[in-house]
Amino acid sequence: MTDANPKPTRLVLIRHGESASNAGGWLSGQETCGGLTEHGIAQAEALQKRLLSDPDLRPDRVVVSTMRRAVHTAEVAAEPTGVEVEQFADLMERTSGEAEGLTIEQYTERYGKPPWTDWTNPLSPGGESGPEFSARVRDALDRVATEGAGRTTWVVCHGGVIMATAIGRWPGAELNGLTDLATIPLASPMNSSISEWVVNPDGGWRMVRYNDHSHLVGVSNGDAPAPI
Repeated sequence: MTDANPKPTRLVLIRHGESASNAGGWLSGQETCGGLTEHGIAQAEALQKRLLSDPDLRPDRVVVSTMRRAVHTAEVAAEPTGVEVEQFADLMERTSGEAEGLTIEQYTERYGKPPWTDWTNPLSPGGESGPEFSARVRDALDRVATEGAGRTTWVVCHGGVIMATAIGRWPGAELNGLTDLATIPLASPMNSSISEWVVNPDGGWRMVRYNDHSHLVGVSNGDAPAPI
């Protein structure tokens, strides 16, 4: 018998806490990720309390980018739930190529423009283009949604992943994803903020919230660092 009222599929996308690269202003990838700062750990602890206070957000599954800053955030947030954290490489931030490890100032001097002003072309040789990144993120979250049908999944990831998802899932968005986030009036989500989607049985996505960071009152200021 088919359930006439199936449980919704909920994806709770969480940006990692403040990272060493956020604080230091440099381009960080898989190899150069410095993990969380002490402030980032405090944000993750505030996130943990917020998530535990809402029974509707209790996870059936927790998946996370393989980058250290995201893994640490997920471990702090999920520890009281007893749910195992699963690492998923396709949830990592957009790869920057040969520019990885440069400061913003060094990047601007070398390439003649600040990073993230162009989301169509790769940041540097060897990096992902905007369409490549968006397609990777879309495929990864489609897989997570399919595997977690009827359940709630926490996805601990990165600012670029959350922004690309928000734009790419809006009605009318091109199926191959966003090609220039720089032209879209969408703020980068705060570190440790919550963004949530419900995936309908027909495959349609509905945004429930974006950049919900009320748990950071008294922990962080209102500035959202760039997706690094």
